[in-house]
Amino acid sequence: MNTPKSLLIALIVFSGSAPHLDAQDVRLLDGPTVLHANIRDQWGGQTYGYLLQGKRGLFWSARPHDKGKGSPTFLIGQHPTPGSTLPSAVTRIRLEDDKFKACNQPQMIRTPDGYLHVFVGVTKKENQKNYAPGKILYYRSDKPENITTLVNRSSLIPTKPYGDFHLRMNVGIGPQGKRMALVILAISDDGSVRFNTPVIFIGERKGADFVFRKPVSYAEPMSLFYPQVAATEKGIIVVGQIWDHAERLKVRLLHLDWDGKLVHRQDLPAEADGQYFSTDLRPDPADSDRLIVYYNKLPKDSKDCRHEFWEYTVSGRKLRLLASLKTEQSWANSGKWFPGTKKYSVFVNNPSMSRLAIWEGDILGGGTVTRKYLPGADPIGRGYKASSCIFVPNPLQGSVITPRELFVASNWYNPGWDAKASGPGSLLLWRFKIAP
Repeated sequence: MNTPKSLLIALIVFSGSAPHLDAQDVRLLDGPTVLHANIRDQWGGQTYGYLLQGKRGLFWSARPHDKGKGSPTFLIGQHPTPGSTLPSAVTRIRLEDDKFKACNQPQMIRTPDGYLHVFVGVTKKENQKNYAPGKILYYRSDKPENITTLVNRSSLIPTKPYGDFHLRMNVGIGPQGKRMALVILAISDDGSVRFNTPVIFIGERKGADFVFRKPVSYAEPMSLFYPQVAATEKGIIVVGQIWDHAERLKVRLLHLDWDGKLVHRQDLPAEADGQYFSTDLRPDPADSDRLIVYYNKLPKDSKDCRHEFWEYTVSGRKLRLLASLKTEQSWANSGKWFPGTKKYSVFVNNPSMSRLAIWEGDILGGGTVTRKYLPGADPIGRGYKASSCIFVPNPLQGSVITPRELFVASNWYNPGWDAKASGPGSLLLWRFKIAP
């Protein structure tokens, strides 16, 4: 991709000094609240959400840290927002099928009427290869904004022409909640499906459920793919990192129409060897035709680490750079962007997997940006070993965002953390007031 020479880019360089905390701009309202104290690491959490915001509460997904192998189990939880009468609850689904070996953390969307739709991938026991082909299961909440009962609706997902998958999937919900998209990589034991064929399931709302068309392939087979999904009126935008070359992981944007046909493809620039990730994709609340793509650049020599923010105009199929924030490697961990006001937004990350930090100011417009630690979000100071991933509710999954109010969740490593067992950890939640 060639960036126009006339493009004005906001370039902010930070010194290595410790950031300060200005409580006048960012104020801690609640937290940390422990949503669950015994979970596995939130795999792929840099990319995947695992946190939704509704009108009455927050909804989260995880896997429990159970000792022993047992049957695959996942958790869906709910926590009331201030003033809500929604009870805190956790629903535990244990997959008592002898064919299933493991499951991933569920992906969730919320429809405007409040129903929660949950998608979980499960791997099969009979596979003898070094990868695990899996199936997709679909659950729906029995009532709006209440996950205490989940109804299995997996029969609504077609199994042909693709039925086995790598489980790096993600979901997005369209405007008004009438359509949704699920993207995933298809595989097969017998070679009938080319390894890691990108496919999309398009669902249409029928009653309380989504009913899915037969999945279609939308691109050539690729390596591992960790996608973000935006389902818009003018098509489905998929952005994710591709692992085609171990020395230079890159990010690709694919724009599909609502039949799953590819209409535009573009790679973000990766000029040198290193790791290049996109771990956040969000709509601009002031312009439904504009998506904000977060791009994390970590060159191999660590000399030019950057947090970048790109704009994709859906109708024009144009991708352009808005701002490039240069930073030290220790502050270069991926994070989440969150809009505030016209000239103010924030970006949250966890430098060196430690204290959670916030970058705030006119991030997209080239104005002043400062960074500081978030209050109440120091894992070491609270007896934990480290912070892992960060989750912020996203409208692309149907979250209802409260203006200038920021919910942040993060999974932290408990004192007894065992990397081989991927746990135990805790899922914590904070609520902040942002914007000056």
